[in-house]
Amino acid sequence: MWDKGIWSVEVKQPELQIARSYTPLPPIKPVEYSELRFLVRKEHRGEVSGYLHRLGCSSQIELRGPHPGFDIPENVAEVVFLAGGTGIAPALQAAYTTLERKDTEARVRIVWSNRRRDDCQGGGPLDGMDHQELGLIVQELEILQKKHPGRLTVDYVVDEENTFLNQKSIAQLTQDSGRRNVEGPKLLFISGPEGFVNHFAGPKRWEDGKEGQGVVAGVIGKMKLRDWTIWKL
Repeated sequence: MWDKGIWSVEVKQPELQIARSYTPLPPIKPVEYSELRFLVRKEHRGEVSGYLHRLGCSSQIELRGPHPGFDIPENVAEVVFLAGGTGIAPALQAAYTTLERKDTEARVRIVWSNRRRDDCQGGGPLDGMDHQELGLIVQELEILQKKHPGRLTVDYVVDEENTFLNQKSIAQLTQDSGRRNVEGPKLLFISGPEGFVNHFAGPKRWEDGKEGQGVVAGVIGKMKLRDWTIWKL
């Protein structure tokens, strides 16, 4: 699955017999296919996240999957990823799959939007901050940036600091890519809480008994972007 792109597994809450999808974080060290790592934020009244946070080390859990989400083409030229909160996990997957491929000049640009600085501690200009003070996900993004210099850029926007993702910044991201002489598909992903996805790309729709993409609406729908494949996660 790591060679294909974006994927997830379901975690079961055995007491309530319900499941929620979680996106594995990519392997940063040499690949260990027997190991899966997750970013699990404890949500208010979250049945599965609360269950996972109550477990101790070495506890057993039940998984179902893997479930493919989006296969990134081998000849992709550009990936722009708008991530809200825990939507950074599939962004890391997309970056890992794209950048680890050989004989490619593809570039990945991520904008990570959070409500609080604590969620992305140390992201952006460091201002003398020690590396150990960086958040765990920020550290993983930095590892990818150092491993693939010049091909991965990450911007951090934080509500409580009055920095926001908007139409102007999205236009800048997509227009910059048009100045490159690299042929291939260009992908624009939107991932995060339902309200985040709906605002920027419009809601998903149920189609033939399963969740589909629906029309592209919201901020991006007004932009009439050409030559971009837009995908909601």
